[in-house]
Amino acid sequence: MSRTRKDSDRFKDKSLEVVKRDDGTFDLFVNCKLDRNCVPEAWLAEELCVRYGFCGEEYDSFLREIHQNGRKKIMF
Repeated sequence: MSRTRKDSDRFKDKSLEVVKRDDGTFDLFVNCKLDRNCVPEAWLAEELCVRYGFCGEEYDSFLREIHQNGRKKIMF
């Protein structure tokens, strides 16, 4: 049984948005509400992988898009 939020039934049809701030840190919004703010890039992998289950290549893909566009919205 998976313990990540993206696989949990109670988190279906939810959104996670990661926004890059001007100072290089990141804000995380869950369902358009601020969940974490000023997360350093060194800790972003832990937030997305451990808390939400987006790891490895999936995380790398998200990070590339965030750096390119300044934000990434993920529906799960």
